[in-house]
Amino acid sequence: MRSTRAKGLLAAGLVTVLGGLPAATASAATAGPAGSNGEESGVLRVDAGDPTCSNAGTGTSTKPFCSVDAAAAAALPGQTVQVLRSSYGTGAVVTKSGEPGRPITIKGSVDGDIRLSGVHDVVLRSMSAREIQVSGSDRVTVVRTDAFGVKVTDSPGTTLTNNTLTNGCTAGIELAGDSSGSNLFNNLVRNHFSPAAPYNCPNPAGAEIVVSALSAKDTRAGSNTVAPYWTSFSNGTPYLWAGTAHSTPESLAAATDGRAGTHDYVLPRWQDGNAANSEVVDSADENAPGFVPAAHPADDPSRPNLGTGLGYHDRGATERQEPITTAQLSADHQQAPYGTEITLTATTGREGYHWPTSVLTYRYDFGDGTPAVTSDSRSVKHVYTKAGTFEANVTVDTGGGQPFTGRYGVRIQSTVPGPLTARATVQQVVPDQYDTSDAPPLGVRLDPSASSSPWPVAKVVVDYGDGSPAVTRTTLDPVVHGYASPGDYTVTVTVTDTAGRTSTAARPFRAAYAPTGFLRIQPYRLADTREDANQDLTGGREVPFTLPTGTAPGANGVPGNVSTVVLNVTVTEATEDTHLTVWPTGQPRPTTSNVNVAAGRTSSNLVTVPIGDAKRISTVLNAGRAEVIVDVVGFYRPNGGDLFTPLSPNRLVDTRDSAKLGPGETRAVKVAGVGGVPTDATSVVLNLTSTETAVDTHLKVYPGGGAKPVSSNLNPEPGKDKSNQVVVPVGPDGTVNVYNNAGSTHVVLDVFGYYAPNGRARFTPTVPVRLTDTRNTPFAKPGPDSTTVVGGIPAGARAAVLNVTSTNTTDDSYLTVHAHGAPRPGTSNLNLLAGQTVPNHVTTPVGADGKVDVYNHVGSTDIIADLSGYFTDAWPQG
Repeated sequence: MRSTRAKGLLAAGLVTVLGGLPAATASAATAGPAGSNGEESGVLRVDAGDPTCSNAGTGTSTKPFCSVDAAAAAALPGQTVQVLRSSYGTGAVVTKSGEPGRPITIKGSVDGDIRLSGVHDVVLRSMSAREIQVSGSDRVTVVRTDAFGVKVTDSPGTTLTNNTLTNGCTAGIELAGDSSGSNLFNNLVRNHFSPAAPYNCPNPAGAEIVVSALSAKDTRAGSNTVAPYWTSFSNGTPYLWAGTAHSTPESLAAATDGRAGTHDYVLPRWQDGNAANSEVVDSADENAPGFVPAAHPADDPSRPNLGTGLGYHDRGATERQEPITTAQLSADHQQAPYGTEITLTATTGREGYHWPTSVLTYRYDFGDGTPAVTSDSRSVKHVYTKAGTFEANVTVDTGGGQPFTGRYGVRIQSTVPGPLTARATVQQVVPDQYDTSDAPPLGVRLDPSASSSPWPVAKVVVDYGDGSPAVTRTTLDPVVHGYASPGDYTVTVTVTDTAGRTSTAARPFRAAYAPTGFLRIQPYRLADTREDANQDLTGGREVPFTLPTGTAPGANGVPGNVSTVVLNVTVTEATEDTHLTVWPTGQPRPTTSNVNVAAGRTSSNLVTVPIGDAKRISTVLNAGRAEVIVDVVGFYRPNGGDLFTPLSPNRLVDTRDSAKLGPGETRAVKVAGVGGVPTDATSVVLNLTSTETAVDTHLKVYPGGGAKPVSSNLNPEPGKDKSNQVVVPVGPDGTVNVYNNAGSTHVVLDVFGYYAPNGRARFTPTVPVRLTDTRNTPFAKPGPDSTTVVGGIPAGARAAVLNVTSTNTTDDSYLTVHAHGAPRPGTSNLNLLAGQTVPNHVTTPVGADGKVDVYNHVGSTDIIADLSGYFTDAWPQG
């Protein structure tokens, strides 16, 4: 082993990073001087992949042979067959012989077996094959060849030197019959273990080197490394010599008077000779018969030199000294203004630890046209003097070994000196119509990527201006944030670069709900506090409910990105007269109400409400205690769903013109193609009214042909007319079903609009806002046959979703809501009860001035109107 090297020897082995592959080594096939035609004299080429190849060819580069067999048959003593590309799987058969001192040499790779029969003076050199079979031959040499194994039969004087024979299921070397006087040196033999069939060789305990009794005569062997297959039950068999098994080189040497086994190593098969510490490196016999040095013999400084001659030739077909196979260049600044001193540092892979630093040099190419620098140091400093992007690389020189090329360098961005400037854009987050991932309904997308600095960004701090914690990042990538409530905010981004400089940019942003389309679903129950002791509705206590949107259980395939939910909310078992308010969780509680209920009674109402934080909606009971049942009817989603078309209300059915619904009865009502509803409508908005009810019961409205849902829509009571708005999908037959649970009741159904893919308007939700409360005006409450005008609906609205409530009512009556200035239809929205507070969800057309009219039939009543959202045209209307 050499501890140091002279620097003058370092040019022999270069490992270049990002610098391209090293030049090919000179072929050992140059058996003679170059001819006048530029071809190597004495070399016959085989290239099955060349379209000009021919087995009647000349073996030149312009007319190569197609097969090894044809080239070998044409070869003359002293000539070389160079295989460039062989036909897949065909192998080769050699039957042509050379002469003593003038052998025929074959080199290259063969995709199959090589068979030599009845030949003499033939050399297989630097080859790769599956199995090599030699029979009835003489003076055959196999050197530096990689194969599964070599089997020699009745072929005396065979020489096998520096071969790697692995991964087969037979002996790596077998001399059979009379193959006396042979030579086996510097071979690496590891068989009976095939990666293609681990542990499945028929005879895993078979010997690795097998020499018959006749072949053992005058046969010499030494400096071989043998790795037999060992099991947990027994040791492997390295040698079977003249019929006797030997488990150690010492045993074989003693039995052969030192002719075999000398300087051999026997290893467990898991030490296969590929590891750097195996007994293969720097231990070959240079004086072995047939020895040919590797193209780049390498002295591994981590191993003692145990071989002859130079002392550091390796056993097997190739040099196995651990080379520098990877090298990487890093920089303390990969981006900096020109004029900055940059430190570049070279590192190698773990194999570099086996090389003393005293034998390594580094050649640094900075990529900017300046001269390269060679240094003993792993680090070097450099100053770029101009702006640009430069690829720096390093070449690591080991002073020996085969060249290897890595491809890891460093890209340096040399920038123009200047200030740090923070820049940012903000935009509303509106999902694409095909995007089903969750986006916040009140989302902002901040993009600070236009910020600029000659130095890299070290920190980016974003303050969204809503009191939420600032977000700290290390990149200028866009970020998304969801606001809890609509409103005007200031988004501030502060950028810090690696030079310690800071810059800030502030942008205003209005968080508002985007227009949406309606997603119809099969209604499902979200909550029933009667079945959950932990959900206790008492006066003033906020109780949130989580919506299972997206892929959560119970969502019935509803995609993400929904911003608003349509609910049917029922309040029952109230201990006193009270009302329930529903609003988005995380937003301030509104002053509006959604469901009013009398003590001991049951009341339902449709509720359209935006979804709050964590996909929740909140509820609070005004006073007392009650139970609540919440059923999900549908969703609204930006850039998705069906569009709404409002209709001047039309009556679809009034059972007072026919017969009551009896107990357990279901009646089909035609809706498609009736009352202004087209045949392609997917859902309809109906007002459901019960009258002349015999007993307490409930009504359910659901698509024709569909399963009856668990949720109900209206809870009729004897002696009271009750109403509730219903949004229901249209069945395949164009109908909806109305089901009565008990007793008998008359039913009235009025249509107020429909949803369809080609509908007219999109829905924009709002935080519930009070438009009108006649209790707070100086005027008398609306009397009989009076109309109250309600304004405050956003300009451009074609229809509105309101929660209309009557209170302080003197007589049983009804309210009709319609577009301001339009004729009053012959339908109603609320059925008033003297002395009671009655709410209802109302979807109504809006007048051109953003107003609606509320007509009271008889008596007097106070009217409260709260806005839940509005519809605007999805495209220009003709």
